[in-house]
Amino acid sequence: MHYFVRDDGLLPHTVLKVDVKRADRVRVAVVFRGKHASAPTRLDDGITWELQHKQRGGKVYKLIRRSLHRRGSASVRIRSRNAAGTDRVKLKVRESECSMDPPFYPLDCTVHR
Repeated sequence: MHYFVRDDGLLPHTVLKVDVKRADRVRVAVVFRGKHASAPTRLDDGITWELQHKQRGGKVYKLIRRSLHRRGSASVRIRSRNAAGTDRVKLKVRESECSMDPPFYPLDCTVHR
């Protein structure tokens, strides 16, 4: 999973990408202080799935930002599906383990399973 925030004038400023092999669908979910948000992703390139800002994706991004701001970390659940079944994984983005290169890339995180 790759989560980064950039401020270089290009949109979108916040991006969450997940690399999943042999998946037909991938969904991302976050829970923070009793609020839950989940959204489907879109296949971006080969095995990379990107969470979109439209529809419910914006709510997921909002909860990730709040969690990072208040706790310094955010737990992200990823569910992938294909004909063989479903695979679930929970990954944690820790702000202290992210690289920062202000002002253009204030936060850049890669989390491996």
